[in-house]
Amino acid sequence: MLELLREVGVELPGGAGLLKFGMAPGEILEKLPPDKVTRHRQCLGLTLSQYAELRHAHDAWLGGLLFEPEWNFDAEFDGVVLGFGGGGPGATDRLSRVEIRTRTRQGGAEVTPVAWEDIDLFGYPATEIVAVLPGAAAADGTPPAEVTVAELGLRLSRTDPTADRWERVTLLGPESGGWGACCAGGLVCAEEGDGLVGIMY
Repeated sequence: MLELLREVGVELPGGAGLLKFGMAPGEILEKLPPDKVTRHRQCLGLTLSQYAELRHAHDAWLGGLLFEPEWNFDAEFDGVVLGFGGGGPGATDRLSRVEIRTRTRQGGAEVTPVAWEDIDLFGYPATEIVAVLPGAAAADGTPPAEVTVAELGLRLSRTDPTADRWERVTLLGPESGGWGACCAGGLVCAEEGDGLVGIMY
C-alpha cells in the first residue's frame, strides 16, 4: 500500500521508505529502488522560465505539464506511477507536489492501493470517494472530472468524466509556498490560467 500523509509526504509500499515534503531530488532518488525509476527528457513541457506569465506555469505545474529539470523522473510501483515536483519560484529544489496516477495493467493484475486515511482512492467508485472527503461534495451526486479538497491538499481527477473511478491524485505539501506570487492557495491558480500556453503551437 502507498499511503498519503497530510503535510508530510508519501509512505512507499513494502517498507521502501517515506518521501517527505521539502526533500531534494537526490534525497528522493536515494529512497526509490533504482529498478522502479524512469527518467524523462523535455518534450512538450516548458520550464518555469519559459512561461511569460506565472499563472500559466502554475496551471502547468498543477496539471503535471511543467517540465522541471531537477524532477525529470518518476517511479512505478505495481501499476501506480508517482511523479514529483518542486515548490515553484525560489523553491524548485524542494519536494512539494506528488502526483499519483494509475496505469492499466494487463491480465487484471492488482494495482497498489493508494490510501488516504485508509480510504483506497483508486479502489472505490469516484462518487463514494467524494462522499467521504470533507468539502469535496459534488452536485447531484456525480463528481466532475476534477475535485479539489484544499484543506487536505488533495486534487483528484480523471480524463474521462464518465469513468467510474479516479485516475490521478495530486498531493500538495506546505513546501508549495513558492507559488504565492501567483495564487493565494496552492491548489487554485489565478483566473484564466492555462498550462498549455506556449506548449501547443
